[in-house]
Order: sequence, then C-alpha cells, then structure tokens
Amino acid sequence: MAPRPGEAERWEAAHRLLIVSLRNRVGLENPPPESLDAREVRRVPREGLSIVHSELGRKTRGEAIPVVRLTPTHASGRLTVIADSRGEAGLATAAGQPSALARALLAAGQSVVGFDPLFVGESVDAARPKARRPETVHFETYNPSLAADQIQDLATVLAWARSQPDIREVSLVGQGLAGSQVLLARPLLEGLARTVVDLSGGPDSDGSGPFPAALDLPGLFQFGGLKAAAALIAPAPLWISRAGPSFARSWPEAAYELAGSSQALRVSPGELSPEVVARWIARGE
Repeated sequence: MAPRPGEAERWEAAHRLLIVSLRNRVGLENPPPESLDAREVRRVPREGLSIVHSELGRKTRGEAIPVVRLTPTHASGRLTVIADSRGEAGLATAAGQPSALARALLAAGQSVVGFDPLFVGESVDAARPKARRPETVHFETYNPSLAADQIQDLATVLAWARSQPDIREVSLVGQGLAGSQVLLARPLLEGLARTVVDLSGGPDSDGSGPFPAALDLPGLFQFGGLKAAAALIAPAPLWISRAGPSFARSWPEAAYELAGSSQALRVSPGELSPEVVARWIARGE
C-alpha cells in the first residue's frame, strides 16, 4: 500500500516518493510554448462570442489535437479548459448550442476550451476510423498506454492555453472518465488556478476487476490510485464531486490539512450545478 498522509514529517517523505512514482506512471510533459505548433482550422460566427477551431501539438511529435475555443465578447482574460470523455462534443448541446457549463463560464467572462484527445471525436481519421492501438504483440510494453497519451494531450492543450497572449489565468474542469484523468494528471500540471473534478461515481477499486482503457496506467494502484493523486494536489484549489464509494477522501483531507490549506479543498457527494462551478472558478465562492 502507498504511504498515507498522517503527520508532517512522514507525509513530506511520502510526498517525494509518491510524486516520483506518479510521474513515472503518467509520464506527461509540460511542453514549453516554443515547442508547440498550432494552426487555425476555421471560425464560426455566433452572436456574443467567437468560436475558433484549431489543431495543435508538439513540433517534434507530429500530433494534431483538435481544439475549440469559445471567447465571449467581454472576456476577462481568464480561460477554463473542459476535459470531457466526449471531447469537444462535451461543450455543446444536441442542438449545437454551448452546454450549460460552457454558458455559465462564458457569462462569467471566461473563455472556454474543449479538445478531442487521442481516439475521441475529430482526432479519429475519418478515412481510417480506427479507435484502438495497433495490433502488435505487447504494444504497451514499449509504448505509452492510451490513458498516458490522452493525459499528454491534456497537458499539451493546457500549455497552449497558458501561452495565449490574451490569457492571464487558466483553470481546469474534468468530467466523466476525463475527470479521473484530470485528477491523476493534476499534481504534475503547471500554471493552473482552480481545478474541478467530477468523478461521476467512477472506479477507484484495488484494480482486481475490469478497468477502463482511459485509466489504464501501469502500476496505478501500487502508487495509490485516485486518492493518492488527490492528496498530491495540495495546497492547490481543488473541488471533487461524485466520487465513488471506495474513494478514500481522508487522503486529500489529511494532505490539505498538513499543508495548512484545508479551505482550498472541497469534496461534494452530489453533482455540482454549472452555475456553482462557474462561480467558484471565477471568484472562488
């Protein structure tokens, strides 16, 4: 079992061990702005906001991550990235209008960014619609897992968002399985204001049963799983909602208390309304 936060000296040593362990399992890079390559694909005119679709990636990796940015007419210089299991589609309703969360954030003056990670939405080549890894023996023995690639896409999008000249603050919301990815990545991510994670009652078991490919990271449970990742986020502002029954909230609660920042952690059993999320991200209320 991974060390549990208990008292200051013990947790300080455990923190060093756990952060190295998490970095080895997730393997994400926070790419510097000069390493990014982005191109605008199209603009969609809408009353009251600008919608810009782009593709971006790291210059040396040849990635092409589909990204959409919604910018309100009266923008505040703050931006929120929404990581959703459905990708960019999570920003829109079936009628093609901004989702309730996107609308609430836009009303607060926030720009909103969504993206399609690997094998989601527009990241799948329509001419060759494969949504799986190559059929190679032991592929993930010497290549990143799907979860690791999707988490890297998240880190790349956040680096691009922080590099935008009109943006002075970036926050992050994770929903669905992407919520769990956000929780695992957050201790390693740089330059974020507030983070909201909706776990949707998702899995945080001991790993003995089936586990979604989007969360399949080697050694995840030896590291300590979602509870350990949440503890490592302290003292940064974090709001977790709809954690599964096996999620040990005592881990992040103890870590935040030891960091003297208990007020920066919120854990809610139910789903948060879009207005509550937008208000907390915009004003910390």
